[in-house]
Amino acid sequence: MPQILTVATGVPQYRHSQMEIHDRWLAPFIKTNHARTIFAVAEIDSRYSVLADSSFLNDEPTTQARNDHYMETGRPLAAQVIKQALAQAKLVSSDIDHFIVISCTGLECPGLDVILAKDLGMRPNLRRTALIGMGCYAGITGLDRAMLEVVARPQSRVLILAIELCTLHFQHGRKIENLVAGALFGDGIGAVIVGSARADASLPTIIDTMTYTDNNAQDLMGVHLSDKGFQIRLATRVPKVLRDLVADLVTDFLHQVGLKKNNIRFWGIHPGGAKIVDYIEQSLNLQPQDLEYSRRVLRQYGNMSAATIFFVLADIMEHGQPQPGDYALLLAFGPGLTVEQSLLQWS
Repeated sequence: MPQILTVATGVPQYRHSQMEIHDRWLAPFIKTNHARTIFAVAEIDSRYSVLADSSFLNDEPTTQARNDHYMETGRPLAAQVIKQALAQAKLVSSDIDHFIVISCTGLECPGLDVILAKDLGMRPNLRRTALIGMGCYAGITGLDRAMLEVVARPQSRVLILAIELCTLHFQHGRKIENLVAGALFGDGIGAVIVGSARADASLPTIIDTMTYTDNNAQDLMGVHLSDKGFQIRLATRVPKVLRDLVADLVTDFLHQVGLKKNNIRFWGIHPGGAKIVDYIEQSLNLQPQDLEYSRRVLRQYGNMSAATIFFVLADIMEHGQPQPGDYALLLAFGPGLTVEQSLLQWS
C-alpha cells in the first residue's frame, strides 16, 4: 500500500503581517478604503513572500518579469524543502523514481522538474510529471498520481513538490477579485514522499481519492493569464456553492470505501478563505476543533494555493498525534469548479 513517508514544508524568508501587506504594499495600488475591511476580516495574521517589500510591484511588472522572479527565487527554495523531505525520510535524491511538480504561479520549459532533478543529482531515468495551472486542489491530484505509481510499481518512491509564489501576482486596481486575492494569498512550498508501506513506522496510507468537477460552474473560479501577471477570477458565491456540494460528495466518497463521517478523526480542509472553512464546517456538521488545523494554517500563512493542503497535513501530523487506525480526510477546492478528496489511514 502507498504510504506518505514524510511531509516537509517551507516558506520564503520574508514574513509580513496581514495589515502591513495592505497598508504598506497594496493600498497605493488599489486606492480604496473598502480593501482594508476585506483584509481585516480574512482571519489571517501573517503571510510569507519572496518579496521583501512592494517595490517589485510598483510599475505593474510584466508576466515575464514575474515569471523570471518565480524561477530565480523558487529554484533554491524548492531545493531546500526537497532536501528537508529527503533527510526526514532517510533517503537520498537518487532514491526517487518519480518526481511530480505542481504549480499555478509560474512555468518554464524545461521546467522545475528537469532543473531541480539536475540540481539535486536525481537519476537520468527519473520519471517526471508536471501538474501546471490546476490551482488550489492540485496537491491532492499529486497524491492520487503518486498512489497510482506506487500501486503499479510497488518499489517506487515518488516525490511531490508543490511550489506556489502567489504574491508575485498581486494586482493593481479596485476589482473585487483582486482585492480578495490580495487579502488571501501567500507563498509556500510543500514536499511529500510517497512509497510502499513500511512496517517500522506509523505512517499515513493513501486509501483512495475522488475528484468531482461541476462543469457548469467553470466561470466561478479561475486564473487568467494577462500581460501583467495572473489575474484571479473568484465569484463571491463560491463558499456557498461549495457548502451545497461538499456534504453529498463526502458521503458518497466514504460510502465507496465502507466508511461514514464519524469514522474520520482528522479533517484536512483546504483553507481557501475563512468563509470557505466556516461553510464547510456547517455543511459537514463538524465541531470547531475539527477545523483547528486548517484555521491555524490560514492564520499563519494565508492561502498558498496547491501547497496549502500539505501544510494542513503537516499540522495534523504534528499537533493531532494520529494513532494507528486513525482516518484523515483531505479536501481541496479549485478552478473547474473542482473538489478533490483523499482518504488516509495511519498504519
